[in-house]
Amino acid sequence: MTVKEQLLRVLRSRKFWALLAALLTAAGGFASGEMSVWQAVQAAIAALAVYSTGVALEDSLKGAERGS
Repeated sequence: MTVKEQLLRVLRSRKFWALLAALLTAAGGFASGEMSVWQAVQAAIAALAVYSTGVALEDSLKGAERGS
């Protein structure tokens, strides 16, 4: 799989767009003064953790399907 194909696959992923929405929400909360810097960092880390866990689970399930 080429880099271009991988990038297109990520851009079609609902997980990616959910991550982007969460990061933009955290940035908006910080910019509007509703969140402190620490809260915005916590929200960004949580969003990234959820995204990476979702990708890992998806990859794991695909690997299990190929193995059986």
